[in-house]
Amino acid sequence: MQRQRFLGVTVLIVLLALGAMLSRPAQANELSRALLLPELFGVMAEEGRKSVLADGAVPLQGRAFEQFSGDVEDIYQPERMLAEFLRVLEAELADTPEARTDALDFAASDPGRRILQLELAAREALLDDDVDMLARMALDEARAGTGGDDGAQRLQQVRARIDANDLIELNVSLGLNTSFAYYRGMLAENAVNGMSTDMLLQLVWAQEPEIRADIEDWIESYFLMTYRPLSAEEMQDFVAYVSTPLAQEFNRAMFRAFDTVFSEISYQVGRALGRRLNVEEL
Repeated sequence: MQRQRFLGVTVLIVLLALGAMLSRPAQANELSRALLLPELFGVMAEEGRKSVLADGAVPLQGRAFEQFSGDVEDIYQPERMLAEFLRVLEAELADTPEARTDALDFAASDPGRRILQLELAAREALLDDDVDMLARMALDEARAGTGGDDGAQRLQQVRARIDANDLIELNVSLGLNTSFAYYRGMLAENAVNGMSTDMLLQLVWAQEPEIRADIEDWIESYFLMTYRPLSAEEMQDFVAYVSTPLAQEFNRAMFRAFDTVFSEISYQVGRALGRRLNVEEL
C-alpha cells in the first residue's frame, strides 16, 4: 500500500473576469516560486516512487514489476503534480486572497526564506535511508530525554509547531484517503476479488493506528532535524506565526490541494498495479 509520507455594465464585468483569468497563472507561479514548490514536488515525487517500489511493497516480479515501475514513473511526474496542485490551491484560496498575500509576505521575509530552505533541504536529505535512520534515532533520544535538555526543549517546540496547524490529524486524514484511493484503483481493475467498497473502507480504517504512529514518528523526526539550526527564540517566533488565523487558513488550503492531488495519484497507482496483477495471472 502506498503512503504518502490549499458591478457595473456588462463590458466591465467581462473585462474584470478576463483580468482575473489572466492573473491566475501569474499568481500561481509567484506562489510556487516563493514557496519552493517545484523543488518540493520533485522531492515528493521521488518519495512516492521510492515508497511504491520498495522491496516487498507490491506482489510483482520480473517483467511485470518492470512494467509497473514504468507506470509509476509516468504517474509521479512532478511538473504535472504541481500544476494540478496549484490549480486546486488557487480555487481554495479564491475567497481568502489575504491568506495568499500573508504566505507570500512570510516567504519573502528573511526568517521565512530560511525556514523554507531548511524544510526543503531536510526533506531532500531524508531520501537517504541512513539519514532517515539517524533522524529517528535523534527523535528516540529526545523522547526518552537522553539527548539533553536542548533535545527535549526542541521536541516541545516541534510539537507546538505541529499542534498549531493540526498536522498530525491532517496527515492522518490524507493517509487514510490516499490508502482508500489506492484500493479503489485496484477495485476498478477487478484486482481485489470478493471485496466491496465498504469492505475496503473497513480495511483502511483498521490501518488507522499504524498510519497515525508512522506519521507521528516521521513528522517529529523530520521537524526535529529541520529546525535544529534555529535558535529557541527563532523557533518560538515561527510557532507564533503559524498559529495566526491566516497561516492556519493557508495551511488548510494546502492540505485540501494535497488531498486532491495525492488521492488521484494513489488511485492511478492502484489501477496500474491491478492491471499488472491481472496480466500476470493470465
